[in-house]
Amino acid sequence: MSIKGSCFCNAVQFKVDIAPRAVVNCHCNYCRKHSGAAFSTYAVVQEDALVMTTGQDFIAAFLMKENAHKHFCKQCGSPLFNRNARYPGFVMLYLGGITDTQDVVPTANIYCDSQLSWVPEISKIRNFAQGISKQTK
Repeated sequence: MSIKGSCFCNAVQFKVDIAPRAVVNCHCNYCRKHSGAAFSTYAVVQEDALVMTTGQDFIAAFLMKENAHKHFCKQCGSPLFNRNARYPGFVMLYLGGITDTQDVVPTANIYCDSQLSWVPEISKIRNFAQGISKQTK
């Protein structure tokens, strides 16, 4: 399996030529706060397999907590990957930055003690192929 991805503005592009070690939904408070979403989905890959094909100079890092860095594009702000000393040798790629997510399927939810109470029921919420129009509200 090969993974390609980029930030929103395409200034940073990357590839990984091996399958992820895991794909997880993280429900911790840090991930929710950083992503602005109910949870973050990551593909966990070997750090030495991550190759920045363009835009290395556009990558900035933010120290979230001791030994945990969030890396993002300086130009558009897109989150790219995380490094955490608790998982040496691995980086966590944000699912949103991966170009083709068809085969990148989560197999675990982590930090569920922080999970929002409505997340397990998400499949019961109405679904729309596009945005909600005035007629469907």
